[in-house]
Amino acid sequence: MKWLSRSMQGALKQPQTVVHDLLDDQMTLFIRSWGSQDYNQRLIEEVSMYMSSAQADIDVTSPFDFREDLSSLANKTRVAMLLAHDYFFRSENKNEYFVGFEVFLTIRSKNEMAWSSVGRFSVSKIQNGHLTHLSTVGSDLDENTLLPARLLGTEKDVDLISGSISVMGGTQVLLTSCYGGQLEFDQERSSLTPNESDGTYWYSTIKFD
Repeated sequence: MKWLSRSMQGALKQPQTVVHDLLDDQMTLFIRSWGSQDYNQRLIEEVSMYMSSAQADIDVTSPFDFREDLSSLANKTRVAMLLAHDYFFRSENKNEYFVGFEVFLTIRSKNEMAWSSVGRFSVSKIQNGHLTHLSTVGSDLDENTLLPARLLGTEKDVDLISGSISVMGGTQVLLTSCYGGQLEFDQERSSLTPNESDGTYWYSTIKFD
């Protein structure tokens, strides 16, 4: 997987989105920390610990049940995120709030890309110049200020969005995070442009060879 990110900050600014390639570049983690970025490495370790074990051992155990409506790979991303959420809620944020995360975790295995996310990450697929929306989370959850839509590690329960798609050469996955406007897709140029000049935008395209 190869990715390219762009951001445009309006009057209200969101935290920086940092990206980490893991597991021999088969897994990518997009992290937006609401709090200190000093906790990012611990999040990476919590997610990677389970994902590396799950890839090596198909019978790896988990305290969380697999969902029947998700593929095996998507379930693994979901469990990894739930384990990370449980750690931060019970340990780092047990007595006092220190950090919360918007996270998008994706992994590719053969011709499947699976993901789980929490927070302001809308997911679309670009194939043959056509854009297909897979899930949308964003400014519909805002009222008067830029706030995280949802966070990992801050509440007892977390609402994850998980899924998977078939990918092949030429497939692109588009992640977007917008406040105060939307990014519009130009089909002829396969490019994105904001429809409000003072909005806050972040997007990343993931390409598959």
